Amino acid sequence: MRFILLGASLIALSTSAAAATVPHKPTKAHSTVTRSGPDMTAVFAMFDKLFPAQPDPDPARLALARTSAAAMWPNGAYGNMMTGMMGNMFDRVMQLKASDLPGGAMKKDASAGEDPSLHTLATMKDPHFDERAAAMRQVVEEEAGQVSAIIDPRIRDGLARSLARRFDEHQLADINAFFATPSGHALASQYMQMWVDPDMMRSIFTTMPEMMKLMPSMMQKVKAASEKFPSPSKPAAAVPHSKS
Repeated sequence: MRFILLGASLIALSTSAAAATVPHKPTKAHSTVTRSGPDMTAVFAMFDKLFPAQPDPDPARLALARTSAAAMWPNGAYGNMMTGMMGNMFDRVMQLKASDLPGGAMKKDASAGEDPSLHTLATMKDPHFDERAAAMRQVVEEEAGQVSAIIDPRIRDGLARSLARRFDEHQLADINAFFATPSGHALASQYMQMWVDPDMMRSIFTTMPEMMKLMPSMMQKVKAASEKFPSPSKPAAAVPHSKS
């Protein structure tokens, strides 16, 4: 969690220049409300019911699957994936121009040029911006190693158990034989990371307009399916007790 927060802070730093140029409308004062955090014991108890522990897979298949999982998720995979994604996003955000932001939220700064980049605005307001960003990135990368040390073994274990349930011994042996080749090793070690590559993220993001067009029809069909049955009965109103 701390690694994710640090990464988010790094991304937030990249947009600070934009925020500083947007005029803020005065708002009414709100009273401070102290709220307690969620009951994590209850959250994990619910999670345990949604994803209950499964019986152990066949030992022979699991042994083969652990070899497959080790190739697909080597040590440091999670940290490398997250730092690569956040670092690339930070760099791209800093290259954005004022005109790139939705609705022209950023004011154009004549002293920085007709259409300044976020990086230009940031360094104008903070002479140590690049040093600050580099220091934060270093912390994120260091924290990534600690987080990976916790997450990687557990992901490998879950991945191995899943593989052992989905593939038989012959299939797993074939998979491992391929992963042992130079091409197979290259694919296995990069497969998971490819899911956060710009090409993949762009492909997923570009489906949104078409998906949104489908939503009204989908909701109507869901509503029609529900209306085939009588409406649920409403709870009876409580009858007030008369005082004796």
